[in-house]
Amino acid sequence: MAEKKKVKKEKEPDITFYHPDLLAVPENEPPYLKGYKCKKCGQLDFPKVAPCPNCWGEEFEMVPLSRKGILYSFSDLYIGQPGLETPYICGYIDLPENVRIFAMLKGEVNTFKCDEEVELTTGQIRMNADGLPITSYMFQKA
Repeated sequence: MAEKKKVKKEKEPDITFYHPDLLAVPENEPPYLKGYKCKKCGQLDFPKVAPCPNCWGEEFEMVPLSRKGILYSFSDLYIGQPGLETPYICGYIDLPENVRIFAMLKGEVNTFKCDEEVELTTGQIRMNADGLPITSYMFQKA
């Protein structure tokens, strides 16, 4: 009788991209963020909040959000958590749909200004525990 050898499965690297409920990256098209509109009252949120904080509705429709917005506020950060290369920039972006997004900004410190137009892109936000890049949504100057 032949012995079965147990093959030890190697640990797969933690290659985290983005949460599929937040960002879509269609092939050969620009990425977009996914807003969620309550079917009961029409409130639009990002990210998805369930139940709806306005009416307690449980059903939502995915709505592609605008790729461009206005930089409301930002901060150049020189001290970060492990895995984040410093300095980096985070900010709040106001989209035309009356949704405010918190995101990292792609660019150099001391170059952003409030009230300027920014657009959605993707980029490396940090390294994971295996030393591989984690990619997510970001905004850059339009």
